[in-house]
Amino acid sequence: MKNNGIRKWAPSPQSISFIMLLLVCYVVFSLLEPAYLKSPYSVVLSAVLPAVLALSMGVVISAGGFDLSIGHTAGFATLMCGFFLRDVGMHAYAAIACSIGLTMFIGAVNGVIVARFGISSFITTLSMQFILVGVRQLITSGNSYRANNAIRNIAQGNFLGISNLIIISAAIIVIAGFVMQKTTFGRKMQFVGANITASAFSGIRIRLYTFLAFFISGFIAGLVGVLQFSKLTSATINVGDGWLFNAMTIAVFSSVIFGRFKAHGIILVAILVSMLTTGINMLGVSPAWTNFVLGFILLLSLAAGKYIHFDKVVSIIKSTRRQENGRQKTV
Repeated sequence: MKNNGIRKWAPSPQSISFIMLLLVCYVVFSLLEPAYLKSPYSVVLSAVLPAVLALSMGVVISAGGFDLSIGHTAGFATLMCGFFLRDVGMHAYAAIACSIGLTMFIGAVNGVIVARFGISSFITTLSMQFILVGVRQLITSGNSYRANNAIRNIAQGNFLGISNLIIISAAIIVIAGFVMQKTTFGRKMQFVGANITASAFSGIRIRLYTFLAFFISGFIAGLVGVLQFSKLTSATINVGDGWLFNAMTIAVFSSVIFGRFKAHGIILVAILVSMLTTGINMLGVSPAWTNFVLGFILLLSLAAGKYIHFDKVVSIIKSTRRQENGRQKTV
């Protein structure tokens, strides 16, 4: 019973190896650039939004799909929030609600096409990506927008010295992680992604869970878009064009390393990507090396996760304790 309790609460080998890699990266970059010692907070601050957007991708991946439009969907929310705020004259919170409503609609359209008509999620979301590029140009005519004070304060304020951006992002990640990992709904969705045939024979409504994965993805992408608008304080026509790569990298790395949807895995990978990007930039090295380092870290993580056997570590600890108890009784 005690052994089962230890296994339940103990971190996985992958988590242990990844935390060790984060510490190694921090030490190495700190030795190469002393100013890096003061960067942990900024690293976390720059990692949280990519992590939340990767969460959006992770939900779709867990259901067996892929969403190539999440970057542009989040960017569309950013741009539309500015549009509703300035051109339509909405109140800040009404503009936020309408922006997120649009991204939920985009996710719903993706979900219906994939679930109802059986079209590949790659083709569907790639097409949606191009549609959003055209629609944003038609609606805004290429205008840029600035956030007002009410929207700026959402991400740029702080509570007890901690940025609101970190607090809000952490809340989103915790809630999504709980739903996906601890509830029947989330487990069924992951089961659909793991084995769609077995899911169908088990009576799980495949189309419904596929639709909901894209719908949730659109909702989370909308939240990211609004938070980005608050953080950046402005929105241009090309906002969101580069957000897909980081989200996809984080979500895929987490999926490969941790095997399934893990909120803490997405956070760890997001922090690693942020650490590498920050460190390489501070060293003045070409950003092209970032992809090389990420690939190397991925291979190293997989190898470490395979060869670290946590059960053996637990048995060694228990054996050591028994020996110490035996010595105490002898004395």
